[in-house]
Amino acid sequence: MSLSIEEFQTLLKDESVFIIDTRPAELFVDGYIPNALNITPATIKYAIAMGILTKDTPMVFVTEDELVAETMAYFIKAEFTQIKGYLIGGFASWVAASKRYDLIIEVEVDELAMDIPFDEYLMVLDTREEPVFDKQHIKNSVAVPLSEMGDPGSMSELDEHFNIYIITDNGESNTLAASLLKKQGIHNIRIVKRGWEELLQIKDKFSFESTKQKPTEEDPFLN
Repeated sequence: MSLSIEEFQTLLKDESVFIIDTRPAELFVDGYIPNALNITPATIKYAIAMGILTKDTPMVFVTEDELVAETMAYFIKAEFTQIKGYLIGGFASWVAASKRYDLIIEVEVDELAMDIPFDEYLMVLDTREEPVFDKQHIKNSVAVPLSEMGDPGSMSELDEHFNIYIITDNGESNTLAASLLKKQGIHNIRIVKRGWEELLQIKDKFSFESTKQKPTEEDPFLN
């Protein structure tokens, strides 16, 4: 169902309704409706695994005009049952109506490398899963796996006085992670383009560490 700006805003008065912006990340970072989550067919698997969305989550869509039919068909086929419609004209119509919007700052990995030594409030937020984080991560970084970011309690270490740089595996889920944080009221964030994979290309510019594993009862050295 197509929605005018007025109909769209009326639906958003219900706080249980999620705004799903399915545009490519390169468009989303330049501007999006506040509280929207950037979830595409490529990243829907993360949103479901994280428990952010269930099949009966009420949702409205922001997408590109030429992708409306494809997007709606995809989510209907995936058996989401509470699709309320999509905004006519997408994000462009929101801007044309002079409505407030948000954006996300992107940085290259070499910019992160340059900022770390000089910013005492810089926090590297590593969203990779625990086993790979434990194996190697940037020194003093904070681990919040993407799979746990649907739980506000996992954000207890984060607040606005930090300059937060988000690292994901390969950058694919960057905007999903960033939009989740912003929806939870954490706005002083940047995403690192292409994530950990790109960072390893200039690894000599970073200091790394690993997480020591606690011995278990099965550890033969305890016997």
